[in-house]
Amino acid sequence: MEDKLRKMKANPGDKLVEQNCSTCEFNFGDVCTGHGTRMDNSEDTYGMPIEEADKMFPAGCNDYGISLDYFIEQEKLNGR
Repeated sequence: MEDKLRKMKANPGDKLVEQNCSTCEFNFGDVCTGHGTRMDNSEDTYGMPIEEADKMFPAGCNDYGISLDYFIEQEKLNGR
């Protein structure tokens, strides 16, 4: 859980936004720019179509980090 809180930049007991490709800092619209490891061929996720990444990693890959927009939303959920 500590690792998840670190990735979400959250404190214990905080409400969290959903961890997935849509809320990831490496989601550049149509493409993933993260450096996770694909489940199908063990290659890097960099450059992978975001639709494909979202299906492969419904909870985000091992390179997930919360995007600024969703971090702000999460902070609002927690009254900050």
